[in-house]
Amino acid sequence: MLTGIHINNVATYNASTQLDGLKKINFIFGANGSGKTTISRIIDQISGYTHCPLQWFGGEQIKILVYNKDFIDRNFNQENTVKGVFTLGDDQVEAERQISLLRPQIDKVTNEIRGLNIRLNGETNQAGIVAERAALEPEIQAKCWQKKQLHDSYFQEAFTGFRNSAERFKDKVLLEKQSNTSNLLSLEVLKEKASTIFSSNVVRYETIPTFDASVLIDAQFNPILQKNIVGNQDVNISKLIETLGNIDWVKQGREHFESSYPECPFCQQITPPSFSEELIQFFSETYEQEVGIAEQLFNQYVNTSDRILNTIQSIYSQNSPALEMEFFHAEGQILHERLERNKGNLQRKLSEPSLKISLEPIEPIISKILELIQEANQKIMQHNQVVQNLSTEKQDLTNQVWKYVINELDSDLNHYIQNKTRLDSTITGMNASLKQKRDFLTDLEFQIQEYEKSSTSTIPTVNDINGLLLSFGFTSFNISPVDEHGHYKICRANGDDASRSLSEGEKTFITFLYFYSLIKGSHSSSGITESRIVVFDDPISSLDSDILYIVSSLIKRVFDHVRTNNDLIKQVFVLTHNVYFHKEITFNNKRSQNQIISDETFWMVKKNSSGSTIEKCSENPIRSAYELLWSDIKTNNQSNLTIQNTLRRILENYFTMWGGMKKDQICDLFEGNEKLICQSLFAWVNDGSHSIHDDLYINHGQQTNESYLTVFREIFTRSGQSGHYEMMTGGSIDLTY
Repeated sequence: MLTGIHINNVATYNASTQLDGLKKINFIFGANGSGKTTISRIIDQISGYTHCPLQWFGGEQIKILVYNKDFIDRNFNQENTVKGVFTLGDDQVEAERQISLLRPQIDKVTNEIRGLNIRLNGETNQAGIVAERAALEPEIQAKCWQKKQLHDSYFQEAFTGFRNSAERFKDKVLLEKQSNTSNLLSLEVLKEKASTIFSSNVVRYETIPTFDASVLIDAQFNPILQKNIVGNQDVNISKLIETLGNIDWVKQGREHFESSYPECPFCQQITPPSFSEELIQFFSETYEQEVGIAEQLFNQYVNTSDRILNTIQSIYSQNSPALEMEFFHAEGQILHERLERNKGNLQRKLSEPSLKISLEPIEPIISKILELIQEANQKIMQHNQVVQNLSTEKQDLTNQVWKYVINELDSDLNHYIQNKTRLDSTITGMNASLKQKRDFLTDLEFQIQEYEKSSTSTIPTVNDINGLLLSFGFTSFNISPVDEHGHYKICRANGDDASRSLSEGEKTFITFLYFYSLIKGSHSSSGITESRIVVFDDPISSLDSDILYIVSSLIKRVFDHVRTNNDLIKQVFVLTHNVYFHKEITFNNKRSQNQIISDETFWMVKKNSSGSTIEKCSENPIRSAYELLWSDIKTNNQSNLTIQNTLRRILENYFTMWGGMKKDQICDLFEGNEKLICQSLFAWVNDGSHSIHDDLYINHGQQTNESYLTVFREIFTRSGQSGHYEMMTGGSIDLTY
């Protein structure tokens, strides 16, 4: 059963509103266009209305059947057939017997599930176990946060990472409660230790990188530096080269000779044929190997020195306080200068292989630099050891601070843990029980579905609807099954298709009878015995007055079934704009005047310039149709959509029954535009006086409404009936605009 409906800013409802405290039978009254159909669509949860949640008793949802314009369009605006309604066949005695045995079990299990859901999740104005469990968290969280705020000023370091979130602080407290084994110290001791340990700004230093300069040191003693690299002395040309005394010049000239052969690139003379061969023999493989050794030495020296100088430069930028930076910088500058000079000498050796060179010693400088780095790293190691001990002290103090906090909260934490354990255990057990009962309920429903499938038929529905049509005097048409799937066709007495020739009233009535059968059955061969909620939204629209009483009698039968507590229909909603129908449908000889019976609720839907609202009534709001119409006049915020029809109805009720004046006599009391308005009101009265009013309306706008209200008042004044007007309006409403 539904206990609440939340209308959340949809259609004409510009603000959220709630229907709560719903009972088995619920009456909702309101004018056309006021927002009633919106409520039926929310209950039906059609597309576009699903964001308006429904509140279920015990959290258990059941089937909902809604009769409104949407139902009519879905089922009777079709050209051929409509879906059949399956009900149990009259001859299926065994199936009915088995279902009757299973249904009480289903009701019993459903009630048990509902009870468990209520205990777990609660209901209106009553919290469940889940809410009780959830309430533990903010309570313990608030108490933990109070301790944090109390001690935060001197224990900030210990609370780091948890100072900006009450929830995280609470979680940390609970974690420490389980694992903290530190010694419990007094607050004074903790504060004294915190003043020194937590105030220190000591940080760890990074060690200074070192380097390997052995390649540079060893290069100084490489024999290639003192070797006079010359060519093959056994070649005749060697004497010439020796005479010239410049083998490197000859080596360079050889490249030019190869491009100008056989001419000499310097004297342009033709050289002997053996000259080129002798040059090749002079610069032998041994010569090239020795030059290659010198070149390799040069490259190694350059690469190593660049790497070492880059390392020294990075040490400069590190600016470690442990390093004697002034001495380090001076030694580094000396090393840089010597390395540059040595690289220059090696470059000369490559250019002149026969040249003997020597390198300036760098070992003393390297040793001094490495010694400075080693001394600094020793200091860094000692410093970091101190930092490491301080970190341990900080961690120990942090643990001791948390130990103090959880000791202060010990009683609250124990209470929280005990309740949490108890409630968690209860919730787990109840969820397991719910699963077991739901599985059992599914099995029972499956058994019923199997019995229904083997014993249902659409024929009983055909007979019931046709019987009702005949008993109510509708003899010109009936329904007839057309296929093996149970579809119906609306036929004339001669068998012709009547779906397109039905009057609006005939179509409305047969649609209602179809729905009336559906609430006792199902569109499929299973599910006809499942519990359901029924909604009637303006079921007498377009019907003659005599049919009104037929429809109300059928709906009252539904009320009787609901009140027996053992019927499939568990709850009913009736929405209407017709005061006569409302008075008829709500009549109950057990009702004392307008008092509400314990199993029903009354609601009024109103629409004004700001949108639709719904109000819960403490009694039946419709005392009489005539009083209701006047209540709409007395409001200062009339709806543009319905005010003209309200005025017309009042005039019809009063002047045709008690006023003692005819329409033409009254209209002659006015002139000009006021006379046209007066005639407009009475013209509708004459047209609609012999049928039930259906609240047809035209939105004329606010200015036109003001004119109508003025003329309406003047009708009573000029006809000598101002006393009645003042009595019905309370004599205090000024309708002059």
